[in-house]
Amino acid sequence: MTTGITEILISRPNTAIVTQSGNDSTASIGGYPFKTINGAISAINSIGATGITILVYPGIYDEKIIMPPGNSLRGVSLLTVIIRQQNVTSNTTLVTMGENTRVEDVTLTLTSTNHVNLTGIAFPGTTSQTAKLRTISLTVDNSTASTTGTSNIYGIHSYGTGNLSGNNDAIRASIVTVKSAGLGTKRVLLVNTNAHRFNSRDTNFFITSAGGSGSYIGAEVNQSGSQLVIRASTIEGITADISQTAGTLTIGTTNLLNSNANNLGFSTVLQPSTIIWADPGSLPKGAVRFYRPGSSSVSTTEIFIRLSQKCLLKSVNVRSLTGPGASITDTWTIRKNGIDTPLTVSLSGTQTSNINNNNSVSFQAGDSLSLKVTTGAGTSVTDTVIQVDIF
Repeated sequence: MTTGITEILISRPNTAIVTQSGNDSTASIGGYPFKTINGAISAINSIGATGITILVYPGIYDEKIIMPPGNSLRGVSLLTVIIRQQNVTSNTTLVTMGENTRVEDVTLTLTSTNHVNLTGIAFPGTTSQTAKLRTISLTVDNSTASTTGTSNIYGIHSYGTGNLSGNNDAIRASIVTVKSAGLGTKRVLLVNTNAHRFNSRDTNFFITSAGGSGSYIGAEVNQSGSQLVIRASTIEGITADISQTAGTLTIGTTNLLNSNANNLGFSTVLQPSTIIWADPGSLPKGAVRFYRPGSSSVSTTEIFIRLSQKCLLKSVNVRSLTGPGASITDTWTIRKNGIDTPLTVSLSGTQTSNINNNNSVSFQAGDSLSLKVTTGAGTSVTDTVIQVDIF
């Protein structure tokens, strides 16, 4: 008996097969194959089915997709199953995740030669909690558009209300790339609009620019009350790798290729390395002094530490035995190559400890780090220890 492709594909309960040789008119769930992914989705929606896997065989499928709730889409090979929209001329979202859905093992491509708004994958509603992307390759590209036009280009855009807990990751084991030009907001991963949480793991996020002065950031959370958690990943931006513009961004065992956090703070899963300075005595009153590494009296000469590789400094913290005294403020400033940075922390009045978690500073290999203190007249601060996290 000869076993042909049709015989292999039919009679698969709870499976909607999609092949280039299929026919949407004769196809059915569990029966003959569909020619298009949207043919299979229409069949699912028509009966309100859940628990169906749309199994896509090799080919190029020029379609936009809205995933039906409670169902999944799986390609038989990341390399050979391609879902795309090319040279679009209007605002376009390639894939919209549905509640409790899963998309895996496919290559996704969205391109335009114009300045229109593009989104590779959208997470609305509570899908950041219930939907999953696994082993996908996504590229969103309008890099051939003019360098003076404006467009907002997002690889993954999460804007819903899902507040998952623990390590329930919305995306894993994937590569997301944005290529763009010109003005506008360009993000590989953006979390905004509503307070919610988005988790990502084992994923590489890359953004490139063909020219123009837009904002090009790898991963950003930009909504009060939102959380973006990225673990075991690589992120590369141009304006910045990451940006905790509003909300909370937490990273763990993640490589920031340009060591740039948009001069903003962020959190880490693991305790980062630290640099510590200490002065075991009283600080001079109304003066500017510089700390020596280790434990030693402050100096009138600036003391530099040369950094051997690029890094981010964040979370500067000061502790002292006694505070400056009433109406007196002392300020400690991280300096880069002899220039003040926004990474500062102060003690006022009776304060004996304080921390600045809101700023970060990028250092390149060979840059020099130093710590300056500016004391108020009459300060009573003694026995200071200053610590800065290095990532």
